[in-house]
Amino acid sequence: MIRLLLMVLRSPMRNSWVFLHFTIFILLSICLIEPPSVLSATLAGKVEVIGEYSIKPRKNLEERIKAERSLVVSGGGGLKNAVVFIRGPKANNSLPKGTVIDQRNKTFLPHVLPIPVGATVTFKNSDPFVHRIISDSEAKRLRMEFAYEGAAMEVTFDKPGTVELWCDDHKRMQTWVLVMDTPFFAITDEEGYYNIPNLPGGKYTVEVWHETLAAESQEIEIKERENTWLEFRIPGKEF
Repeated sequence: MIRLLLMVLRSPMRNSWVFLHFTIFILLSICLIEPPSVLSATLAGKVEVIGEYSIKPRKNLEERIKAERSLVVSGGGGLKNAVVFIRGPKANNSLPKGTVIDQRNKTFLPHVLPIPVGATVTFKNSDPFVHRIISDSEAKRLRMEFAYEGAAMEVTFDKPGTVELWCDDHKRMQTWVLVMDTPFFAITDEEGYYNIPNLPGGKYTVEVWHETLAAESQEIEIKERENTWLEFRIPGKEF
């Protein structure tokens, strides 16, 4: 592409309108094909549970349901709903729109929600009965009542931190909102896999958060325009 541009610049037509339009076309093509951004590295991997894990038999029904929702492990050991994030780098990403936490069948959907600082979440009630939602977390203190099916409220999370929410009427209902001060985070899927794209090169600390299991971290170097695979293996426990 550069060689073609040099040929055009040497052309005897360089003072014509045709030359001008063709040069603009070449320059736009260079910008589209060879973007100057270096934010093209990707960090991907898997979070696994190793060793034994179980739910204490003395838990009552409500606590047992909460425990079963908090630790979801695939047949291959992959841990669902773990949040993987990178400490340090920041970027001016646009805030997500249309983020929703639903209350359906006495369950919060999703169970874990990572969002950037400043994001607004719509809470809605899809159940035909009342939910009273509470959070006493430092990052966000809330008292919300959803008195009827279809009720909805918007909440802006303007402080980083971990926000635990629960329903005062239905003790099995629990959800977590992780308000992140970095745009580089992801939540693991049903098989424990995650993917964080558009990373700048550099040395970082990568951390894993989970509501029940211990946090883990690793130091890693991300190289520009390269994909990096990073796995975490978290010991199980009785809870």
